[in-house]
Amino acid sequence: MISPDLNLPGGSHWLLASAAVVAYFLTSSFISWYRLRHVPGPFLASVSYLWLARVAKGGKQFWVYRDMGGKYGPLIRVGPNELSTDDPEVLRRIAGVRSPYARDPWYLAARFDPYHDNVFTILDADAHDRFKAKIAGAYGGRETPALEPGVDDQIRALLDLLRRKYLSTPEEPRLVEFAELTSFFTMDTITRSAFGKEFGYLRTDSDVYGFLAGVRETWPGLAVALDLPWIRKILFSRLYLRLFGPKVTDTSGLGKLMGVAEEVVAKRFSPDAKQEKDMLGAFINHGLSRQECATEALFMIIAGFENTSSVIRSTMLYLMTTPLVYRRFKTEIMQVVRDGKASSPITFEEAKKISYLQAVIYEGIRMRPPAPGLYPKSVPPEGDVIHGKFIPGGTAIGMNTGALVRSTALFGADADVFRPERFLEVDDAARAEMERNVELVFGYGRWMCAGKPVAFMELNKVFFEVSHGRRPELARAELGMR
Repeated sequence: MISPDLNLPGGSHWLLASAAVVAYFLTSSFISWYRLRHVPGPFLASVSYLWLARVAKGGKQFWVYRDMGGKYGPLIRVGPNELSTDDPEVLRRIAGVRSPYARDPWYLAARFDPYHDNVFTILDADAHDRFKAKIAGAYGGRETPALEPGVDDQIRALLDLLRRKYLSTPEEPRLVEFAELTSFFTMDTITRSAFGKEFGYLRTDSDVYGFLAGVRETWPGLAVALDLPWIRKILFSRLYLRLFGPKVTDTSGLGKLMGVAEEVVAKRFSPDAKQEKDMLGAFINHGLSRQECATEALFMIIAGFENTSSVIRSTMLYLMTTPLVYRRFKTEIMQVVRDGKASSPITFEEAKKISYLQAVIYEGIRMRPPAPGLYPKSVPPEGDVIHGKFIPGGTAIGMNTGALVRSTALFGADADVFRPERFLEVDDAARAEMERNVELVFGYGRWMCAGKPVAFMELNKVFFEVSHGRRPELARAELGMR
């Protein structure tokens, strides 16, 4: 018998190992490229996740994807297994109630509790639908009569803080960090809505529990991890979260927030607890367990505060830097007040009747949507045909938010301009269609954001009330949006 000689010269083992790694990388890259080779996009994106990582790290996803829509068309390859589309009809078909598409594991990046999923991280469509049915009434307001009064209280707290601490005089100009202030408002609003008691961001004019600072510190890294499957599998695995994730015993940041949420929920499940009419009370009424309530409440806070606050501050920036729009907006608001058609604070129903306010809100969302991520769904095993191209099963296809909301075909030749009038210059059917297309940024069908009604309530009230008083001005208008 002849046996192979394994006594290779020094260093040859490392050379063979390196060659095997290179061969594996080249082979896997070729296979990844080949299966979606017919979909246009940057070449680097077709063979590596470096392109997605670079875009995410740069924090300019919205602008990059917007420009790619014009360059590559309605269906773009953005990763070895990732596509994006700005076609509203394709997006609606993918997210339809009876769609065979499922959530991609991308969504697991919102798993903060290693033991329990929230409504965002449930990948199975049927399980998601069952769970969402239990919480829909809480978010929609049907079972939470204290929801709007709670938002009103935070509106009053916001206005009180502005008047008490940041109202300028000719002798003493006072500056406010408006981005931070909007986060304080949305945090107090969502915690009041969830727990029946706000955490006190506006009352103290401070970052309670250091949560906001923690989010800002970790967000850039989280954005990269979202789009890189191999990193995502590690960082958001149950084992990693158990060992290195936030803990309820932490003294600040997300862990501290988790601890506070668990304390509040524990009191609601105590034998002598009384039934409350807030969102947590609605969760309990629909049979959510103690841990499910804590997990869902935590996700509600994390998902709800930054998305809404980003729309508030970006829309206010557009208003302050577009004098003609602001002048008309202010005129219409004052006319509503003079006509006695606005309560104090204005009710959601009253606000929805002010056509220019609605136009400003939709235009603000359109110009700078909240959280413009991919939110990919997984193509069913049998594959699908999109824009004449066969897409293999298992491919992740997400939304090109930047190209969608800046589409000249959907919103006119001046789609890159902040001009709310576009929603008022068309007939009712065309306006409704434009609004439907803007609302896609909140998802659609079975995957639509459950907190959308709460977000619109906040936006309607805050834009009306903040613009009702003195005109806000930028301290350094030349900086613009960063």
